[in-house]
Amino acid sequence: MASKEQEGKRPLLAHPTAPFYVLLSGMGVLIFMGLLMVLSASGVRSYANSGSSFVILFRQLIWFSAGLCLGYVAFKMPTKGWRKLSPILLISSAAMLALVFVDGIGLEINGNRNWIHLGPITIQPSEFSKIALIIWGAFILAKVERGEFLRNQGTGALITGFGFIAILILAGKDIGTVMVLTLILLGMLFISGERIPKLLLIGGICLAAIIALALLRPTLLLRLTAFLDPFSAAHYRGLGWQPAHSRMALATGGIFGVGLGGSRQKWGNLGPEAHTDFIFAVIGEEIGLLGTTIVLAAFFMIAWAGIKTAIATRDAFSRYAVAGVTIWIIAQASINIGSVTGVFPVVGLPLPLVSYGGSALISSMVGLAFILGVARREPEAKRYFDARPKILEWRKQ
Repeated sequence: MASKEQEGKRPLLAHPTAPFYVLLSGMGVLIFMGLLMVLSASGVRSYANSGSSFVILFRQLIWFSAGLCLGYVAFKMPTKGWRKLSPILLISSAAMLALVFVDGIGLEINGNRNWIHLGPITIQPSEFSKIALIIWGAFILAKVERGEFLRNQGTGALITGFGFIAILILAGKDIGTVMVLTLILLGMLFISGERIPKLLLIGGICLAAIIALALLRPTLLLRLTAFLDPFSAAHYRGLGWQPAHSRMALATGGIFGVGLGGSRQKWGNLGPEAHTDFIFAVIGEEIGLLGTTIVLAAFFMIAWAGIKTAIATRDAFSRYAVAGVTIWIIAQASINIGSVTGVFPVVGLPLPLVSYGGSALISSMVGLAFILGVARREPEAKRYFDARPKILEWRKQ
């Protein structure tokens, strides 16, 4: 245990509380940027539908409030509680995904049937399946590390669980979420020490399945060809429209952007997804390279904090769960930003903490709040946090 004098001489990022504060700061930047840009990107559509430019923002604020409440529960819940919940979360996730196919409850939006309608609330179960699978996967891998399961048994269980959930999601035509789940599965298995040849085999099978699905669905195949040349005469007026105009938005923004509210591409050129899947393009157009750099830096902060927390924790379950959440957030952000910038085909994934959408925002906040809880409970960090009230009381005297 370091003395107070030694602790004071530590570099800022080497302090035991650094992962907690860096993660909290990164989350704060992204959520603030998200609320600001949701207002800017959705104002046109919101006014056209309701006569007010603030309706969509107010909905996002409601979801944000719900995310704060559930995130606080996730932050305070001890590791033992998460372990007990892991099978319940997996079963609940599968049940919610099954409801998507029930007439009168399931909804189809933009060709994907991955929403359920519960009274005044519309939920996307696939967003919550990510955190459910991560918690359950961490539970299984922790058992493998303790010797309660053989490695092959643990890997087989994870493939079965992830595969079953992925099939339900694929049945709703949500290929983007399946890509993220595949990366989470491979990442968690890699961290657990699974052999590289087996990981390459699993990844190859998943990639082959995704390619086969693309070949069987003409729309997915057209998206791929449109991605290769969105400005061509064959694609520009069709599936190349949004990728082409997202690049135009980024190019127009320059270094400092055209100013908040000044985006031209959000006026229909990015479709109804200007405040959801393509919000990064609006950031690039209105705030320029400065804005996109801030967003990328915030995600880098989350990645750094997640990695540091996973390395520092001695609890196997917490290590795998923290790693899984970090992989999820960074993988999804990378795919979204890659789609907007033309690196990947458009697959319809929101930008975590930034894009409009209640299910995505709440699930992301809960996942990152879990990491905050682990970082807060680490012995050195806990000692520092527990000492703070005494320090404050001494200063008042």
